[in-house]
Amino acid sequence: MKKAGLLANLSSALLLSAVSISSYAAPDAARARLNTFFTSVNSLQGSFNQQVYSKKGKRIQSSTGILYLSRPGKFRWVYKTPDPQIIVGDGKNVWVYDEDLEQVTIKPMRRAMASAPIAILTRKQSPDAQFVVQALPAKAAGLDWFKLTPRRPSKDFKYIEVGMGKKSMRQMNMYDQLGQKTVIQLNARTNVPIKGDLFYFRIPAGVDVVGKAI
Repeated sequence: MKKAGLLANLSSALLLSAVSISSYAAPDAARARLNTFFTSVNSLQGSFNQQVYSKKGKRIQSSTGILYLSRPGKFRWVYKTPDPQIIVGDGKNVWVYDEDLEQVTIKPMRRAMASAPIAILTRKQSPDAQFVVQALPAKAAGLDWFKLTPRRPSKDFKYIEVGMGKKSMRQMNMYDQLGQKTVIQLNARTNVPIKGDLFYFRIPAGVDVVGKAI
């Protein structure tokens, strides 16, 4: 299975309005870091490692790349290996460029991101806006973990687990309706200057274009 990029494997967006905390209450400091990451971080820049696992736990896909994020609504997600692909959100549209297929697909951001987990990174608001946030008791890989379950059922995914480090989010585990799990490990800096032209997509010459920008 070829990675479907963020819009497929990572296909939602995470917003909420009340917090549900399990009997294993996370330390206040960890919960505060979670809120700060979503409400006070303006930009994100770094690398990522993405793994997709089948329902039986077998790894079926592995990819790496770099990311740039400017809140709200703008991002550039670049897959380097194994298949080159660029996904750009300019605030109005999402552009997906598949180098192997020599094709660019354009979709309005509101429709493309309506149910994509990547949206949790692009919005600058409390996770409680769209999710029920539950602190998880186990502290794996030195991270504090939270389970985010969408308040409105999603056709694409069931819930997301977020691993918070001392300064920023370090990992997301996304569980879809088919039982697959997508793990994204981040190594990124927050609130760094990012050139605005990174969020403008220029269509390469000679490629097929599907869709139209608004």
